[in-house]
Amino acid sequence: MDVLAQCQKWKETGEFQKIIDALEAIPARERTPEMDSQLAEACSSLALPRFAKNFRQRTKEAWAAFMAIEEELRQIMDTDKMHERGEELIAKCSSALELALDSPAFELGFNGEKYELILSAEGNRARLFPLVYFQRHVPEAVLAHWNVFAGRQPSEGFSLRAGEIQVQAEDVQAWAEKREEGISLTLFCEKLLPLMKENEDKMWWMLYTLTVQVLGEVSAIALISELNLAEEPKEGPSVRLFHLPQTLRDMGYTLWDDAQSYLDNSYIAYELEPVEDEEADWRLDIFAGSARLPVLINEYLCGESDTMDDYHKEGAAAGFLCYPLAGFRGEDRAAQILQFRDALQETVWKQAGEDAVTFLGGAAGLYYGYLDFIAWDLPAVLDAAGEFFAGTDLTWGGFHVFRRGVGAVRLWKGDGETEGVPQLDPETGSLLSMEDIAALESFDEGVSGYFGKMLQWLEDFMERGVQEGRFTERQARQDLQIALWYSYACNNLDVYRYYYKAAQWMKDSEKNAKGCATWYYRYSVALMYCGRLEEALDYAEQGIREEPDYPWIWLQAGKLRSHFGDKDGALEAVARGLALEPGDYEFLTLKEEIEAGETLERMEYHWINPDADRKLQQGLDADADDKQRSISCITINEEGLERFWKVFGPKPENYLADVPFVQFPCKVNGHIVDLMFQMNEAGLSKLDADWLEQVKGWIQDGRWLKRAHPDGREARLDMVLVGLDYHIGLLYQLAGEEQYFQIFLYPDGTEREDVFWCSEEN
Repeated sequence: MDVLAQCQKWKETGEFQKIIDALEAIPARERTPEMDSQLAEACSSLALPRFAKNFRQRTKEAWAAFMAIEEELRQIMDTDKMHERGEELIAKCSSALELALDSPAFELGFNGEKYELILSAEGNRARLFPLVYFQRHVPEAVLAHWNVFAGRQPSEGFSLRAGEIQVQAEDVQAWAEKREEGISLTLFCEKLLPLMKENEDKMWWMLYTLTVQVLGEVSAIALISELNLAEEPKEGPSVRLFHLPQTLRDMGYTLWDDAQSYLDNSYIAYELEPVEDEEADWRLDIFAGSARLPVLINEYLCGESDTMDDYHKEGAAAGFLCYPLAGFRGEDRAAQILQFRDALQETVWKQAGEDAVTFLGGAAGLYYGYLDFIAWDLPAVLDAAGEFFAGTDLTWGGFHVFRRGVGAVRLWKGDGETEGVPQLDPETGSLLSMEDIAALESFDEGVSGYFGKMLQWLEDFMERGVQEGRFTERQARQDLQIALWYSYACNNLDVYRYYYKAAQWMKDSEKNAKGCATWYYRYSVALMYCGRLEEALDYAEQGIREEPDYPWIWLQAGKLRSHFGDKDGALEAVARGLALEPGDYEFLTLKEEIEAGETLERMEYHWINPDADRKLQQGLDADADDKQRSISCITINEEGLERFWKVFGPKPENYLADVPFVQFPCKVNGHIVDLMFQMNEAGLSKLDADWLEQVKGWIQDGRWLKRAHPDGREARLDMVLVGLDYHIGLLYQLAGEEQYFQIFLYPDGTEREDVFWCSEEN
């Protein structure tokens, strides 16, 4: 695989730093324009995170999934008197929580009145923020039966066992010393001294767990800055561990039983020695600030980004807004700067929504001001901040992630620093002229069309325009006409990966789509075929509000309303559509299917043209299988997904789903091979289980692990690619080289003789 092919592979898995490292290692004079473009795109992706689903969306979906299974969870907990179904219980709950949280740690219980879901931060203060957000958005229907906690709660009578030794809080002596950064806690447990010699880490975990049970997890995070184990009792007064809460209160500390309250009151002030260089890295000019999550600042200053990267896995972005302070003058300059920051924060809250962002503090530098936050919906936050900056006298305003080595993204550029204004066609109001639109229309032949060529024409048009300086990529992505044609081409290709491209593309032009139901219709269709059904319904309903006279938005809303159980609303949508398009075949067919209670997949198994559709329904259409494969990516078959993981499980920690494909590593004879299923989880859940068992056997028996290039060079299997059509690709890396070749197999595992790909030839 050549470097560009490898970069594409890293791009698909979100490993943008690897792209940067690989391309920057090539001397600038040797890099091709395409390499420079890939490098710029990777840098941009690190500077401005993009998510298939942000944490706000993921939270909504996770709670919807939990509501669907919570009655079953309660039933298992009520009837499983012998605790024989614990693994099943945890697996079912995990399947819902993992839609929002990466590797969730949790406990389930019943307090005699209500069931309890306890989400653990595992001692990590940064982890509390997404847990609190998730807890704050628990639906009322769940709260009718459940208490949901962020952080383990204090527990009396808790004990742990190490072999034959049982340990409780009364078995542990504790010495608490007040330090500037918190409590230094030393623990001694005579019962566990043998374990200390055998496995000190396990002993540390047991005593920390006991401490958490005594104090509660939130108080432990808030107060304990250091935990030491002693091999013998320390000098000075000690208490038994179960008396530690009162001891800490006597020392003047507040114990927290609510994570939200703790985080709201956890600001700390800090001072730094500023760097007197306006060109230095962002934040190095700071002399004073406040923070609720200082680890982000510390990691940033040290060139690390572990916490930010952890948030990124869940669709959240940790970053800061930055802006120049040169315009603030006078004796009350400090007050002006603070008022400006407060106004910026309030505006973002108001316009983006308080559930889009959690603010963490701010800082003032010699040259710039900073407002720190975690964005649960980054585009909404940046749009609101950009509008605020545009209404001020500032020359610019920007956004920067908590990662050194990437640039700031400018959200607003005032007079003298404006992004070049593109030349819009006066007839179309778009970057596309009437001649351009005529060229695009020529690819469409009504019932069918050359939609691949249409998409390629658009991409070539934009590439030329950017290279010639007529407009930027950002301006192209925001252009409404381009978005409408781009999504039209992708959606009509009727293949999962193109629906995914359309869904990724459309968001940037949303602010220009007011009053255009066609935009909402095409975006909703793309979202639906990517399995993002709640979002698809939201955008269909918004399209109705924007332009109720557009008939096909009613068609889309009718299908989705029916899917979500709103039969009356679905039939109303059909009636509204027929009022606009009397006697229309699609609406009449949909009406019959809604009344019959058909599934969303069945409603989508049609062609627009009545004659073509009748041929499809009669089983005479040569494209019927392709149509069925695209439909398979709409909804997840939970039983099918469970069957998949019975074959390929357990699910690995570094599992990627729906970005756009499903990918995870697999060990074959001691070697790691990547498996990529070129579909989303919905498509994955529809694959034949017996065939998957066969594929797993082919992988594990090692038959594919080694292979020689046609010229005799040895190679090892790097990746197995599985398509929705059950065809298989085997990607090999040549020994000692960054070169790859690929062979292709039929579904029965036999090799195709007519196809071969090699990176050296591309």
